[in-house]
Amino acid sequence: MDRGRRTCEDGALIFATLAAALVVAAAGCQSPAPDRARAEQLGRSGQTAEALQLFEQIAAQNSGDVEARIWIARLELRLGHTDEAEAGFRSVLRDRPTDVDARIGLGAALTRKGAWRDALAILVDAERDAGENADLFATLARAYRRGGDDRRALEYFARAKALAPADADVVSGFESTAQAYGHSIAFEGYGEYLSPDTGAASGTLMLTVRAMERLHVEASARVQQRTGSSDAIGGGGVRWRAGRATTVSVHAAGGPGNTFLPTSDVSGDVLQYTGNFEVGGGLRRLSFAGADVVAASPVLAWDAGGRWRLDARYTYSHSSFTATGDTSGDHSVLLRDTWRAWRRVALNLAYAYGIESFEDLTADRLSALGATTVATGLRISTASLTVITTTWEHQWRSNNTAIDRLTVSLVHTFP
Repeated sequence: MDRGRRTCEDGALIFATLAAALVVAAAGCQSPAPDRARAEQLGRSGQTAEALQLFEQIAAQNSGDVEARIWIARLELRLGHTDEAEAGFRSVLRDRPTDVDARIGLGAALTRKGAWRDALAILVDAERDAGENADLFATLARAYRRGGDDRRALEYFARAKALAPADADVVSGFESTAQAYGHSIAFEGYGEYLSPDTGAASGTLMLTVRAMERLHVEASARVQQRTGSSDAIGGGGVRWRAGRATTVSVHAAGGPGNTFLPTSDVSGDVLQYTGNFEVGGGLRRLSFAGADVVAASPVLAWDAGGRWRLDARYTYSHSSFTATGDTSGDHSVLLRDTWRAWRRVALNLAYAYGIESFEDLTADRLSALGATTVATGLRISTASLTVITTTWEHQWRSNNTAIDRLTVSLVHTFP
């Protein structure tokens, strides 16, 4: 009896030992579950560097863990390491050529590098296998937009947004593409205070219509009230997407009999997008009652797509006065820093010397161009494709006067 009991106990002990050994062996062959869950949580919450470190540890334990390798490539791309990301996605595709996630990731990496044609070839092929995939649609949209096809970009962003309405990157891409491609109506008004007896108020209405795939037609009207005078100016122009990354604009406006606003205003601008930079310039001619101004303005902007954007503009203006025959040349500079503090809210701060905003140049400014201006503002983008901007400016003029101005603008876009 005792011998039988001991035999059973010994058998149970051996079985338990073997079972424990099998569990340990199985655990050694698999990625630790807590590490993977933690890594994915960090990756989805935006803690990219921490997530990358954990996924690299998981992949080191099991080189055949395809999901970990895809996550590593995604995170490398998020950090801006496009070469490493491309290599990671291609490595997965060598083992699994039909993997949809790897093809989407490779398309995203190639788009980021500027190889949008290669990206589209991969993504269009993947679309046949991916079904209704928000990541694929958003990546296709970014590739089409990089190639200058805003219409298709907007279509794919809309499909991605319908599937993933809470994805901030998808929503942001849809809204920015709609604002560049769609029709819009805008209103801007400001109030200006110089002294208890001197001030101004102005209102501008602008309508922009997409007439062709790459051509927008614009019409505007502006009314300004000042102490003892009322001026108006109206006109229009075109904005043409001349190339994949080149925009050309031409505008003309006029208002006979104006006292402060120009009687004619003709301008042309060219803007080229190169990576994170926007480079361009413009030429403008304004005629006032008794004076003419010609100005040339090179512009430069840096926007890495994150929280910060910096705009700079230099202007050389040449003024000639009919009554006296005098002429003068003036130099101006504008620096504006924009901080995207929250998803839909941006703050900006500006410094300017000289002509701080040629769009608002009036006849009384011609004798006091040596002004210094500081400005701060708030820009709110709503989900309804309406952008609200408020700006406060304080300007010290060279004739020992100071002026304050509050501007409010609303722009609504129709996709």
